[in-house]
Amino acid sequence: MMLTPADVQALRFAKAPFGKRGYDEDEVDQFLDVVAQTLIALQDELATLRASASPDTSYGTSAAAETEMLAELDRIKQRLTRLEAAVRH
Repeated sequence: MMLTPADVQALRFAKAPFGKRGYDEDEVDQFLDVVAQTLIALQDELATLRASASPDTSYGTSAAAETEMLAELDRIKQRLTRLEAAVRH
């Protein structure tokens, strides 16, 4: 399950059992596991995007190759922006 900022904002933990204060520890632990998995997935995707934007990539020297390269860079920038926004929220 991929976690979204809306999921985090909407989540409400149950109160702890009678006689205890705070929230249900198991429920909080499960949520933190989902958060950690989501962050790992986002970090992996960011690393993949950064690697694909490497200067090693050869697009050639033609105008068509340059257009293709610029389009690819735009797609990468858009994905990075979305991922960075997801991590911030």
